Amino acid sequence: MDFARYAAHLELFVDVARRGSFSAVARKRGVAVSSIVRRIDALEADLATALFLRSTRALTLTDAGDKLLVRAQDVIDRLIDARTEIGAFEETPSGVLRISCLPTFSRFYVMPVVAELLDRWPDLAIDLDLTERLTDPTVERYDAVIRIGSQPDSGLVATPIGTQNWIICAAPSYLDRHGRPDDLAAIATHRRIGKARELPGLGWSRLTAQGLVLGDDKRVFRCDKFEPQRQAALAGLGLAMLPNWVLSTDIAEGRLVPLFDEPKPENAPIRILRVQHEAPPKLRVFIEAMQGRDPGAARM
Repeated sequence: MDFARYAAHLELFVDVARRGSFSAVARKRGVAVSSIVRRIDALEADLATALFLRSTRALTLTDAGDKLLVRAQDVIDRLIDARTEIGAFEETPSGVLRISCLPTFSRFYVMPVVAELLDRWPDLAIDLDLTERLTDPTVERYDAVIRIGSQPDSGLVATPIGTQNWIICAAPSYLDRHGRPDDLAAIATHRRIGKARELPGLGWSRLTAQGLVLGDDKRVFRCDKFEPQRQAALAGLGLAMLPNWVLSTDIAEGRLVPLFDEPKPENAPIRILRVQHEAPPKLRVFIEAMQGRDPGAARM
């Protein structure tokens, strides 16, 4: 059996079975009815079984035809999907790419990618929504969202781009004036930068939850946003405890000195979540660029 001919005849069989008429399919394809009949005859000959019960009044499936239709519909639909997905790889990224992520994460990792992609692909536009809330790409029609930490099983397709852990750091200028803490317990005697409200799981609360006593009298700068905390650390105001993706560039370039990793690393995944199983070109180039930046690269 010639496979290419079999696949073509199988697609025709599904079309005839769905429409219940040789003539309807012939009109749709712009060919003679006899051409459709001959190809179905050839398929029945290849399979050595009748697929249709033919009469002047109706065209119905045999038992063998029923069984073939169940299998064939799935095969044809999968072939069409595969052809569409493969064809998408040849397309040029274009149109509006809608992304949602945390404001601070955008500042460090998304905006450099935005500039790079818009320079490379002139037909591409990017709509970036910066928010602290968990946006739903299914409901809000985002192409993708970037989230940190475990996520509920929502059926979204996830692409990992890094891992979040927390690092305690300080500027060289601070360490020159106040010395370097010998261990975690010594942090209690140092000036600290932190959130105004130490919510569980964030910043210094991750240490106090493990029994380390840290008095409020040493918290010299308070802000609920990561970027001002980073700026305060760069200015030498005190020790900061921030996610690795906030600190990675400053540590790599020597502006901040890593002192301690947290005793129990969080290892929270950083992922791009999308609805579509196969990313369209505009989203695919964004994902590839984000994977190349490794937002969780900062280490002790």
